[in-house]
Amino acid sequence: MGHVTLTDVEWINLNVLAVIRAGLQHDRASTCCKFALDTKLADYLNGLSLDELWSLVLHVGDTTLFPPRADLVTLLNTPRALAGPMAIIHPSAPMEIRR
Repeated sequence: MGHVTLTDVEWINLNVLAVIRAGLQHDRASTCCKFALDTKLADYLNGLSLDELWSLVLHVGDTTLFPPRADLVTLLNTPRALAGPMAIIHPSAPMEIRR
């Protein structure tokens, strides 16, 4: 059996996809809300095998599949006790990438 070395980004992509897939099998509605998944994407991810997740991550390479929140800096600067409530009140929106 060969040894595969993943980059940090590939490792994060694989872990998040695996968490989403497991969440969809356990509590679909909650997982869709947490990760902002629509029905089509949820069905697709839920249908992937672990081998297919690995293949996807390896072929996507060092490109992140999950951008940070647009308000990440604000959230990080918020007092820790308020970070959770603020994250809930202000829904996650992807950070705009400027080129």
